[in-house]
Formats: sequence, C-alpha cells, structure tokens
Amino acid sequence: MNTSKNIRKADRKKATSFCPAIVSFQETENQAYQFVRVINFSIQGVLVSSDMPLDIECRIHLLIKGPELKQWNKFCCRIAWNKPAEDGQPNYVGLEYLPQTDMVDEEERNQFPLSPEDIDFILSTRLVKILPNDGICSFLNCLVYRRLDSGVQFITYGQKEDSLYIIQKGLCSIQVKKQDKTIQTVAQRRERDIIGEIALLTGEPRTASVISESKMILWELKRDKFDTVCESYPDVRVFLTELLTNRLENSYVIGVRNIGRYMMTHRIGHGGWSFVYKGRHKTLHMPVAIKMMKHNQAMDPDFIENFRQEGKIIARLSHPNIVQIYDIEEKYRTIFIIMEYLDGESLDALLDRKGALPFARALNFLRQICSGLAYAHDQEIVHRDIKPANILIMDNDRIKLLDFGLACTPGEEDFGQTGTVQYMSPEQIEGDPVDRRSDIYSLGIMAYEMFTGEKPFPDDDIQALMKLHVNKDIPDPSILVPDLPDTITQFILKSCAKSPDERYHTLHDVIEVLSAAAETLKEEISRKPADPMEVTIVLIAHNASQGPVLNKLLDEFSSRSEDLGFALTVACNTRIK
Repeated sequence: MNTSKNIRKADRKKATSFCPAIVSFQETENQAYQFVRVINFSIQGVLVSSDMPLDIECRIHLLIKGPELKQWNKFCCRIAWNKPAEDGQPNYVGLEYLPQTDMVDEEERNQFPLSPEDIDFILSTRLVKILPNDGICSFLNCLVYRRLDSGVQFITYGQKEDSLYIIQKGLCSIQVKKQDKTIQTVAQRRERDIIGEIALLTGEPRTASVISESKMILWELKRDKFDTVCESYPDVRVFLTELLTNRLENSYVIGVRNIGRYMMTHRIGHGGWSFVYKGRHKTLHMPVAIKMMKHNQAMDPDFIENFRQEGKIIARLSHPNIVQIYDIEEKYRTIFIIMEYLDGESLDALLDRKGALPFARALNFLRQICSGLAYAHDQEIVHRDIKPANILIMDNDRIKLLDFGLACTPGEEDFGQTGTVQYMSPEQIEGDPVDRRSDIYSLGIMAYEMFTGEKPFPDDDIQALMKLHVNKDIPDPSILVPDLPDTITQFILKSCAKSPDERYHTLHDVIEVLSAAAETLKEEISRKPADPMEVTIVLIAHNASQGPVLNKLLDEFSSRSEDLGFALTVACNTRIK
C-alpha cells in the first residue's frame, strides 16, 4: 500500500471525475465501513461527502484511489470537522491524515473490511456503471458484503425473500424440486453472474434453491434498497429490464415465462420502449405477440397512472386496420400487452428497400392508416407514435396499425416526449398538450417519405432535428417529385403545419382529401392511352443441380418486375436431351 507521498505529488486537487474511497471505523464491537465520495484532497487531508454522519471521536481508516493514482492507498485519519446534512445535501466531512506511527500496531494497520480487489470488482459491474457518479457511493452503501463457506444454502425454494446476489468469487448450483419430490441441479452460476434477481421483480416465493459449491464472495442487494436507488436515479431501471429479458430468455423455470393465460416462447423484435416476444395461449394454443414495456417507462409513476386509465380503452379497440389487443397484464414490475400475431413487412422496411412508392399504392396505404387512426380518435385515443415502423403491410397490401402502448387522451401533456423524433409534432417536442392533430402531423411526415423516398429533415443530429420540427416548415415535396399531384402536395403541407390550428382538424377530413386524390389519379390513369404490349422471351439453360439457385433468382426478378409494372410468366421446366 502506498503512503501519503502519492497524494502529496498530486498537491491539492479537485476530484472532477468520480474518486472512490471507503472509510472504516470501530463501532462498539463490530467493524463498520462506508463508501464516501471524495470532493477534493490535499497534502493535509481529504474532503468527502457521506450518506451518514461519522462520529467525530472515531479513528478513521481511509482507503482511497484518486483519479491520478493507479492503486489504492491506505491512511489513518481523524475527523477534523463534520458538517451535518441539511436541505437534501449530504454530510460533508473533513478528514486529516495522521502519521503512520499513530496506528496502534500492525494488526490495526492491516485491518480493513474490504480489499482493493473487492472494491474494484463491484465498481466494474454493469449495475454500478449505469449509475451517475454522484449516485455510486449511495448505491454501494446499500450492498451487503458476504463471504460463504462451501455447502451453504443461501436461497431456499418456497421462501419469500427479497434479495439478489452479485457473485464476485466462487461457484453455486441452482436446484429445483421435481414432481416426484427429488432434487435436480439445473444450472450453475459463477463470477459476475447475478442470482435471485426475480426477488427484485416480484417479491414472490423462490422458485429454486441455491447452494454454494465452493467458498464464495457475494454482494447482496435487497429490494427496498434498490427501490430507493431507483427513485433517486430512474436510469437504473434499465438494469431491471436487462435482468428480466435475460430471465425470460434463459430461465430454467418454465413458469417464469407465463404471462397470465399466455406463455412466451422467444423474442422476435424490440423498439425504443419495449421488447416483443412470440407466445401462445396456454389452452387454445393460439399464437400471440407479447410486448413487454421497458422498466424505465413502466415504472414511471405518471406513465403507469395514465396507461392504467387508457389500457381498458386500448384493449377494446376493434378495427380491421388496427392490431387486436387481447389482454394487458402487469407482472415483473412492468406491463405486458398481448396482441394478435401478424405476419408481414413493416412500412419502414419497405421504404428502406424500395424508396418512394407508386402514387396509387401510397394512397391505398394512407387511406387504410387513416381509417384505423380515425376510429381510434373517435374513441378518444391519440396514438402519439405514428411512424413507418408501426405500420405493418400484410398479404394483398392490407394494413395494420401497431403499437398503441404510448397512446393517451386528447389534451394530455407530453413531458416525457414519448414518440420518435423524426415524426414528432412540434407540440410533442416542446411538451405541450397533444391531440388528434399531433397524429396528423406525424402522418404528414410519413406521407412525405412515402411519396418522395426521403425524410423532410436530416436526422443525423437529433437536437438539430428537433429545432427544425419546431421552427422550420417542411420542404415542398413536389420539388423532389415534380409530377406529384397538387392535391397530395397540399395534403402533406397542410398536415405538417407548425400550428395545430392550421392542420386538418380530424382524420375524417383527411380521408375525404385522400379519397378525392385517389379518384383523380384513377381517372388520369384511365385517360392515358395504353402502350402497345410487347413480349420478350428469355430462355435459361441450366443443370438440375442449379434449380434452387435459379428459383431464388427468378423470385427476386419477379418481385422487381412487379414493382416496375411488368407482367412476368415463368414456364415449366423443359428437359433437353
């Protein structure tokens, strides 16, 4: 261990980055310690902030690793002054270095509850790295450092416990009780694994027992302590989502995947606010899609209150252009939305693959989207996240509108800026109340992309993009597509007006405009003289072994030909002798 010479080299420094330290002090007959944050340090001592006041009479042992130091340093200190916490501020403590000779003996010099290796380990874990610097010490003080001998059962099947454990060293086995009452080892956990995490998610009785197979070092975290950290630092809720997705996809207990009357099978997608799994009804064996909201959204008090109010309405939506919601379940401290399972391609993927769409096809899509969205608006539901990724194209160009998980009632304020910035209305960006006209703005942005193949504003800089949506009118789409019908151009520009009052007031108004545009386009096409048809015959000679490759090539050629308006016929194979 280095001495204070290393600190003197640094002279007086401010700990601008996180500077970890731990103080150990004698409290009655038990050794106690506390993680503290270093504010600054000098050749005389260290200024730290602490969660709990320190007894000014105590002799303090300090273990510190400054930002410019490569190893931990141990000192004996006394408390020079102590400023108690007030008005939400931490305790501030001034520690003065004592000469090394003031230590009582070698036993006291080496006495410390944690080693530098222990501290380096916990600081390197994913959970701690999620935390902001000013929250790390508070979180570390919520952990309990434990050492176990081999053969200790520290999690017991059937007991209602509320702790998870981060494994620093050692090996443990997970055991479940089979129907015949025999015990079976189903998995093992080792260094850096987390065990018992379901307790933080449900608080329900344990589904397995866990026994140490060697000497172990563990860090224990109780549910109530974790909840306190989540309240102060909501970003930590991301960790709960990571725990749950890992549990659902790798669980040795099938029951963990049961969500009400449904069972998850495997993940099929994810977005900014959720993960989507394929599942099935446990008795009807009907396929379903199960959307799991991420915890940073589902644990937000304002969001969950609004969602519960609107959830029953969302579940009652029934329209051929809206995905059918079967159930809404709350479990594992989040929300699961069970909906019909659909096969198809997202509009987002189609635009990425083909660019601008033919006018007639784009109008067909928009009219179906507006039909479903107008129905939702009539039920007092605003979608808030209209974008190509939430539009599914099925067989025969049937459209399904997805993802009402962020929906709200008209007039609700949007301080969380829910939605996708590329398609977000100015009032959403600024956190103002949203209504049907906010969805119409997003619809106009999406229509611009469908007809031109490009977004109206560059999206490589999100902050700049938000300012453009708020302050700048979108470009005239006819500049990119000169033959774009004027009715479509005016529809896009009016839908994307900065002021909601200047947009269409309802989707029913939009449907009338689009229907008229579709009829006009149909008449123009019918008036055009038909070009004389020509036939081009292509003969391809190939070996039988080349058949699969040729079939794939013909499928791609057929798809591209259809996009260009060609009629393609493939004749049956003819064997050449």
